[in-house]
Amino acid sequence: MKKSLTKIIVAALTLTSLAGAVSLTPAPTANAASWHKGSPKAFIGSWKTDGFTAYKFTKSTITVYGKGGGTSKSMYKYLGHKKYAIKYKVQGYNYKETFTYINSHKIKGHGFYLTK
Repeated sequence: MKKSLTKIIVAALTLTSLAGAVSLTPAPTANAASWHKGSPKAFIGSWKTDGFTAYKFTKSTITVYGKGGGTSKSMYKYLGHKKYAIKYKVQGYNYKETFTYINSHKIKGHGFYLTK
């Protein structure tokens, strides 16, 4: 009887220690919503609205034309369903705009369409 009781106690201690070790290991973390440096590949090029160039994306920068425009480094985050958030800083102000990719010749901004 003592041998079987000893085996049960050893087995219980082993299971307890294994459960404790599993619960102490950190869960893997994914950072899928992180900001990526540069511009999305699909956006690279000049984008126009009403015949005038409004934005120009390169691999690492964005140029904004018009009043208060300029060039700065850009960062983007993929939001899903072909939507991208673009962050940039022009003339001391931080901007974050959302664009929806429609096809290789058209993207949608805040209520306006841009074409290549």
